[in-house]
Amino acid sequence: MSNGINHWEMSRRTALKAAAALFAAYNLSSSGARAASGKSLNILNTNLLFCDVLAKVIPKVYTDAEITAEEIPQNEHYEKLLVEMSQGSSTYDLLVLDNMFSHQFLVNKWVKAVDDIKADDPSLPPLKYENVAPASLKYLQYDGKNFGIPMTLSTPIFVYRKDLFEAKGLSVPTNWDDYRKCAEALHTDEVAGNILLLGGQDAHMSGDWATRLMSMTKLGPDDDGVLDSELRPVFNSEGQGARAIERIKEVLPFAPKGAEGLDYPDGVSLFSQGKAAMFISWSDVFAGMENGPLKGKIGYAAVPSEKYQQQMTGGLSLAVSAFSTNPGEAYKFLDWMLKGEGYRLFLENGETNLVLKSQLENPAVRAKIPSLNVYEDFKKRGTTTIALTPYRAPNAVEVQRVLYEEILAAVLSRKTPEQAMKDAEVRVQGVIR
Repeated sequence: MSNGINHWEMSRRTALKAAAALFAAYNLSSSGARAASGKSLNILNTNLLFCDVLAKVIPKVYTDAEITAEEIPQNEHYEKLLVEMSQGSSTYDLLVLDNMFSHQFLVNKWVKAVDDIKADDPSLPPLKYENVAPASLKYLQYDGKNFGIPMTLSTPIFVYRKDLFEAKGLSVPTNWDDYRKCAEALHTDEVAGNILLLGGQDAHMSGDWATRLMSMTKLGPDDDGVLDSELRPVFNSEGQGARAIERIKEVLPFAPKGAEGLDYPDGVSLFSQGKAAMFISWSDVFAGMENGPLKGKIGYAAVPSEKYQQQMTGGLSLAVSAFSTNPGEAYKFLDWMLKGEGYRLFLENGETNLVLKSQLENPAVRAKIPSLNVYEDFKKRGTTTIALTPYRAPNAVEVQRVLYEEILAAVLSRKTPEQAMKDAEVRVQGVIR
């Protein structure tokens, strides 16, 4: 990938559009009437699959207020949020937030606590947070209060070619030693043993590196393995950051040629064309994969572990702008979503990164969306969930960028892994604010 490309613009959320286009277009038609109340809500939306539903389907069904949710391209969405909120704009009532940077909006008080909205109007019902997966809520809680609702839940998953594994008589690897052995055994001139995405900031840092890092030290459910609660770097406290780099380097010979320039869309394209045997990345990357030419040939499992059965979760959320002139109406929309109707529409229109517990626990839904079986794998392995890196940083995107640059330098042997981690610690401490 050329030096002029902004790797944040090629995040996995942006890649969803490209990935979905490889397989099928979803039908987003529905019926219903617009609100007759004269009330309206404007959502600062983006252009992911569930956002299409938010923009095109839900406005036809939700009748308490007229919903406007123009889809802003993902490469512009984050900057748009920063501009609108830093200027105190009241244009938007609700904000779609990526959980990786949502903490920035909570700390800056750019979103309003839903507990405060209810306190101002006791007639509002309590929000049914018990209806969604508990792991999705940590990104919406700050200073003892709740700040919105989850829209999707995602997690890293191990995706592999079942047919190739069967042909070689290989078992699904549950640790990184076996993963390396499988990568070597499956690698040919036509089919890479595994995919690495060294060309993308998010893809490499949170996908290749963090998926190896996350099982190397014991972590609590709110820990991310990168920064502690005081925003101090802990990613190499026991040498685990350098070890995670070494784990990447040992399978680099079995990656596609040109791996240093690959990002999410490239990885999805290669895997869907049958040019790779294994791929570890975030679940939202694989939306629509089962509609492609490899349908029925793909297996899904939890990511291999090093020492501890721990796995990150992430996703996107919806919060009430602190500058909205309609906080009560925005709260009512969040209540409607949590009761399940909005999530039902997400599922019916193709969303696979589900957060509603009744959907995640439904065998029929899991049969329809095989990637959800990774959560069953969690149960079998005793996997606990940890947080998305580096969500605690008020400027998480900048912290991620520093880590990406240092990790990449070590993977490409421009530095030793140990030196890269030392430099990363200094640089991360310098950019956190």
